[in-house]
Amino acid sequence: MRLILLYSILFLSFFSFSQSLKGKISDSRGNEIPFAKIRVKNTSYGTVANALGIYVLELQEGKYEIQVLAVGYENYEQSVEIHANFNTLNFTLSATIQELDEILIVGKTAKERGKEIMKQVIDKRSYFYNLVPEFSCDTYCFTSLEKDKLDTIVKDSIIGKEKLNLSEWRATTSYKKTSKFKDEFYAFNDFSDPFNAFNGVSVGFQTGNENSIAPSVGQKSDPYMFVSGLKDAHINLFENLIEAPKLTPNPIVSPLAFNAFIYYNFYLENSFIDSDSSFVYEIKVKPRFEQEALFEGLIFVRDSSWELVSYQLAINPGALLYFKEIRLICDYQKIDDKLVPTRREFIYNIKEGKTLINGLIRINHNDYKFKVNDSKRNFWLETATYTDDAFEKDSSFWNSKRPFTLKDIEKKFMHEQDSIISYHESDEYMRKNDSLRNQFKFLNLIFGEIGHVNSFKKYDFSIGGLFSQIVPFGVGGYRHRLNVNYSKEFKNAKAFSVNPYIDYGFLNKDVKGSIGGSYTYNPKRFSKIAFEVGDVYDFVTNYQNIQGTFAPGNRVRNKKFQISHRHEVTNGLYLRAGLEYSNRQSIDSLKYPDWFSEFGIFTKPQSFEGYKIFMTTINMEYHFKQKYVIRKNKKQVLGSPWPVLFLDYKKGIPQIFGAESNFDYLELRVHDEIKLNTLGVSELKFISGMFLHKKDLRLIEHRFFRTSDRFFFSNPINSLQMLDTALNTANSFIQFNYIHHFNGFFLNKVWLINKLKLEETVGGGFLMIPESKFAQIEFYVGLERKFRIRKEVFKLGIYAVTADNTFEKANLNFKIGVNFFNSFSQKWDY
Repeated sequence: MRLILLYSILFLSFFSFSQSLKGKISDSRGNEIPFAKIRVKNTSYGTVANALGIYVLELQEGKYEIQVLAVGYENYEQSVEIHANFNTLNFTLSATIQELDEILIVGKTAKERGKEIMKQVIDKRSYFYNLVPEFSCDTYCFTSLEKDKLDTIVKDSIIGKEKLNLSEWRATTSYKKTSKFKDEFYAFNDFSDPFNAFNGVSVGFQTGNENSIAPSVGQKSDPYMFVSGLKDAHINLFENLIEAPKLTPNPIVSPLAFNAFIYYNFYLENSFIDSDSSFVYEIKVKPRFEQEALFEGLIFVRDSSWELVSYQLAINPGALLYFKEIRLICDYQKIDDKLVPTRREFIYNIKEGKTLINGLIRINHNDYKFKVNDSKRNFWLETATYTDDAFEKDSSFWNSKRPFTLKDIEKKFMHEQDSIISYHESDEYMRKNDSLRNQFKFLNLIFGEIGHVNSFKKYDFSIGGLFSQIVPFGVGGYRHRLNVNYSKEFKNAKAFSVNPYIDYGFLNKDVKGSIGGSYTYNPKRFSKIAFEVGDVYDFVTNYQNIQGTFAPGNRVRNKKFQISHRHEVTNGLYLRAGLEYSNRQSIDSLKYPDWFSEFGIFTKPQSFEGYKIFMTTINMEYHFKQKYVIRKNKKQVLGSPWPVLFLDYKKGIPQIFGAESNFDYLELRVHDEIKLNTLGVSELKFISGMFLHKKDLRLIEHRFFRTSDRFFFSNPINSLQMLDTALNTANSFIQFNYIHHFNGFFLNKVWLINKLKLEETVGGGFLMIPESKFAQIEFYVGLERKFRIRKEVFKLGIYAVTADNTFEKANLNFKIGVNFFNSFSQKWDY
């Protein structure tokens, strides 16, 4: 009890307006020592310096013995007395001199003893985990990003500060061990750059979608400031596998997992007797595989009870998504016999060209309660809430509630920005930001877009840049296309947009274009009325990517008028109803340039007699137990762990405005993503459709299946890879697509090969059209590798694909694919 009381006093003193001891750790030549450890002697309380050797340690006023440790340097100890006027202390470490010591025969090695201790800890893992099935606590989070400009001559030398971003929030956070998290924010202070996206050019590439009527999934945030709630910070070693998708796409195997000895070696690094004469073991954690999602560092364990006191761990750099290196620190405290975290730190760095970004996230938890009041309907589905005044807390609130003192540079920055909350809606503030966004930039003219924004009237006008206007593989050859976008948002979050475009084909001298628009009248229910009218070259098939742009066989001239209405009936259930009147004509008379056929994908346009159609469509989409956030009167959906169900119905109605088609079509789709722990992630989609009635069904209304691309690996969830002929049916069909990413599960364990950071992928597809007595089955294997360019993460892959169908023998083909990571939804395209 005395030991528990001592640690409780120590932690409480650290978390109640402590002083910040800070400084730099260097060697005898003045070179910084990155990631050195600083801690209070005979305790596990401490921190880790960042990549530049700079540290911050929260300490209450008093006397302490400080230890500084770094690999390759002599351990250093110094007595310090912390008081209001003392908060800076630099350390200089001496390099160790390697000498050959005499070999001593001992009973047990450090590795054997470390394994013995960790076996005891692992045996108690379930006990401590089950003691805390749920909790709520008060959480404070502070994030700081320092961007340092690197010298182009002297490697990693800093020549100046580029930018500093800060944010902090307070919330009542709740947890249940069935992977449920809830954040109830009552204070939010964000000094990060909200217009960072407009300061440069972004060139995107999309491989298609599944025609979803639900809004985009995800919550906009800076991936470098990744802790936006309890879920992001919840690195719980008592779980066998730790999901941290903002840090690494693969689940991290805990050093306390039941199979930890397969993935880790453990060494007894040190032990000390604390002031209560109780043993604390310092266990060194060493991963067996460098590229796997594993930890490396120190775990502090109390003797006999085998409780975690704290940990200082790093994630293998090869498994990280955005970060070059990241260190995690967590201190535990026993409250009502339950072991819970009270302090967390994330210390990390990112390198962007000549910019080094150092990040620090400090989190405090207190006021624990071990029963969550979740009786409110949809309590866990609405994962975050905000009080009305959460964004309006002034500096006096934060100064009284902040549990530590800021660094001088942070104080200066926040002092300069302190008026931003009241200033945010001011005329001057909006004018400055509008001016920034409205600046003419040559690169935006070429690769991005140019336009004008007015925050007072809340409208945004833009014209696509020259790069987006060029359509080299358009219908009839090269076309030049001009896009215009206008949107306006009202104070109640209702919004209106209009999007006209016009394009011109130089070979056929034809002008085409349309105008579309929408009005969102209930943003919390995504209720929207949309329309489109124009004369365009439309797609025949629903899903298109690169090949669909090239192939005239997938196009038809369409003089159309469409109107639709979308509404979220209840959480996760979306319904859209639409009417379309169209005059459809064949484009078989258009001329194409000779070089078009060189790509080997030229298919002649469908030849048919023109006709008119009046058609109604009903689309239903259901996301089971969809999670969401409502912020400033807007709803942001966060997706669902369950399968997504789609149901589409189309009916051609004759004799209205001269329409001729008369048919009924029904299609069912099921889309799911399955996480298989360390074995990777599977994604699958099942589609089945049939025409219920077809008194007058024209060719264009058939269900089409696009021709596969010759060299490009298209989205395998939406298409087949080796369908060499465009197929269609007027009856029924069944299609199944599947892909599994092992995420390096096998190759990361093979010596030397793991240095290549390759990931394995397998999958296949199946299509059956009973009417045509056609069936095709295909399989593929691939190797992929992740790359990062600033905040864009993508995979390049090469795939071997084989297929067999009713009319041809099996053959083999190789393809190249590009798979992009969407930081908004935290998912890959496939």
